[in-house]
Order: sequence, then structure tokens, then C-alpha cells
Amino acid sequence: MKTLRPFFYLLLAANIMLATLSALPLLGFQLPWAPTGEADRLTRQLTPENIQIIATAPTAVSTSAGIPPAQSPNTISCIALRNLNLEATQQISEQAARQGDGLAVRLIGVTPTSYWVNIPPNGGKDGATKRGEILAKAGIEDYIIVRDSGPTQFAISLGLFRSEEAANRLIEQLKKKNIKSARITVRDNTNNNARAEISGRNEFLEPLITDFLTTHADAQRDVCSNTP
Repeated sequence: MKTLRPFFYLLLAANIMLATLSALPLLGFQLPWAPTGEADRLTRQLTPENIQIIATAPTAVSTSAGIPPAQSPNTISCIALRNLNLEATQQISEQAARQGDGLAVRLIGVTPTSYWVNIPPNGGKDGATKRGEILAKAGIEDYIIVRDSGPTQFAISLGLFRSEEAANRLIEQLKKKNIKSARITVRDNTNNNARAEISGRNEFLEPLITDFLTTHADAQRDVCSNTP
């Protein structure tokens, strides 16, 4: 047992020395044979006061890729509708008024409605000639036989009026002369040449335009001539 005691103390001293050498890098001491990179990394991890955090600016979203920023619902915009007839302009005006949110409508190219007093075609050219003779015998000479091709060809035109009241007065005069086949045809002189420019808040404007276009096949979205 006395022989093993010196060996035991020698082994214990060796273990203490190895433990001490292993702890030196953790205390900031670099051993000559230790890899430099690993020691530095461990040192930085154990000394957070030496670590610097560099803040980077947030990445900006580029609009050059064709992605414009979304407009706010409260933004005031203007959208035009073209290829409208008189009835369509009246409808878009009424729908905008029902919104009750300050949508303004500007109509362009609307031609006043006229009222046409006429005798419908019947019997072609010969029928029109006979009706003309009847009118002449009744003392009515201010008439025209329509000769243009179409649904009104060979109708008898007796007058075109701006007001329905004036057209009705002529109808009454004709009835007194026993001409009872005359009628009043309302003519939309606007055709599809009108346009409407509607301005207001996006949250009300866009739904109105979208809904209108789904029910009016001829109407087309366009750019306003005047920005609100």
C-alpha cells in the first residue's frame, strides 16, 4: 500500500493540471497550442458586453414592378363611364343619388329627348301613298313619307317636338280630322354617345361602378376628363 501512495498523488496532480489547463480558455487565456478561431468565439460568447448589434433599415417595397400602393377607401377618385344612352345616364344618376354619400355625377353628350308624331308603316310603299292621300283630303299637307330603310320605312312623319305636351296637341288636332292612327314615339337622340363622370369616396364609388357595368353590357369604364 505504501508503494501505491506516491503513484496516487502523481495521478491526482496530473488530473488537477489537466483541469486547470482546460479552464484557462474559458477565463480568457489562450493556450499556445489552442486554435485561435475557436478560442475567440468562446470568448465573445462569454463576454456579451463586447457584442454589438447593428440595426438594419426595413426593406422598402418597390413600385417599379408594377405593384402600386393600395388606395385608401377614403380617397376621393373619379371614374367615367362611356357608351351610354339617355336611359343609362338617368339610371347611373339615380343610383349615385341613392348612395347618399356625396357622389357627384357629371353628364356629357346627352341630347334632349324628342317626341315624334307619326303613322306606323303598313302595306309598304303603296300603303304609305294611300295614307298620304287621306291626309291631303283632310287638309294636312305637312307630312313626310319615310323612305330610309329600317323598321320605320314608309311610315308617315307628322312632326318632331321637343316637349310631349306639344306632340299631344297635334294628336288631338288629328283626331278632330278623323286621323286616329297617329301615335307618339319617344326618340332618344343621345343614342350611345353620352358619358358620365362620377366622383366621390372609393369605398362607395367602386361598388357603384362595378354593379352598373354588370347590368349594362355597352357601357365601358373610362378616365375622367377633369380630376376631382
